[in-house]
Amino acid sequence: MSDQKSNGWSRREFLGGLALAGTAAALGVRPELVSAAVEPPPETTKLRILKGKPACWVPVYVAEPLLREEGFTDIQYVFGHAPEVAKMTKEGLIDLSPGFSASTMYNLEHQQHPLKFLTGLHVGCYALIGSARTRSVRDLKGKTVWAGAVKNDGPHLFFSAIVAYVGMDPHTDVNYVWVSKDEAIRLFRDGKIDAFMSFPPGAHELMREGIGHLLVDTNVDKPWSQYFCCMVSGYNDFIKKNPIATRRAVRAILKANDIVARDPEMATRILIEKNVIKESDYPHTLPELKRIPYNKWRDYNPEDTIRFYALRMRDTGMIKSNPQQFIDQYTDWRYLKELKKEFGISW
Repeated sequence: MSDQKSNGWSRREFLGGLALAGTAAALGVRPELVSAAVEPPPETTKLRILKGKPACWVPVYVAEPLLREEGFTDIQYVFGHAPEVAKMTKEGLIDLSPGFSASTMYNLEHQQHPLKFLTGLHVGCYALIGSARTRSVRDLKGKTVWAGAVKNDGPHLFFSAIVAYVGMDPHTDVNYVWVSKDEAIRLFRDGKIDAFMSFPPGAHELMREGIGHLLVDTNVDKPWSQYFCCMVSGYNDFIKKNPIATRRAVRAILKANDIVARDPEMATRILIEKNVIKESDYPHTLPELKRIPYNKWRDYNPEDTIRFYALRMRDTGMIKSNPQQFIDQYTDWRYLKELKKEFGISW
């Protein structure tokens, strides 16, 4: 499909750099609302974006040619293992960072990440898979589960919120195994654990083999489908020193969200080119990207996501701050508000 038209997009043309007006027209944005061409240039032409393993972050990679349209000439995708990201952020090595909403909130309070939330990225992606011995989340009481390789990382925080939402105590009502994802998949196949919490393509690999079934699909199951799973944050100093660059970068990522929603096949290929996934992962990753509702940034208010997870995490003792404290201290929605107006979307 590399040189073929898919849903109206030519991947060769896209990767070569689309004209700004053409991109806007394809996304349904009226040309008179596109101000990038008449805005002052970005204060810096260098932009460093956190690169991670989750395939669901694909809009930040699809955004590269759009970022070039916005005036960035030195775009770097900086890889960091989860334990290293806090240090990298504090040292100013990352300008923009996609991340799971709840884990970013946890790190903001516990590790003092110098970040502010800028926009939602996408809804959904996480899935909770249960064994034949479990028919609901409540059936996990007293059972053994995998919710990530370490405590207080993304899968564990999301699982804790799900368990608490149905009235269980995530600290005492379930047993955890803290092993690698590959080891957890083996244990699940062997019937030694009863639930598996993961972002794609992890949990769905098991179901494709006929092992396990969905307990929670955050793409469609409420309330999880009503809030952003992953969001984009900016380094405080970068935002303060480069407001025009920040606005331009957020604009490119929002456009990329629409592109991924329209052409997940092309987006999956870009993941391979960026070495986020392997060629062999293509048939497993593509269905997941098709399921994730990337265009929900147009409909949802990211502040609602902060309120939702702050309440869940405070109830389980994961954080101490209340929702309004988080919003006041760790969010900066001015760019998103301006861009939604530019795109003709009500805030």
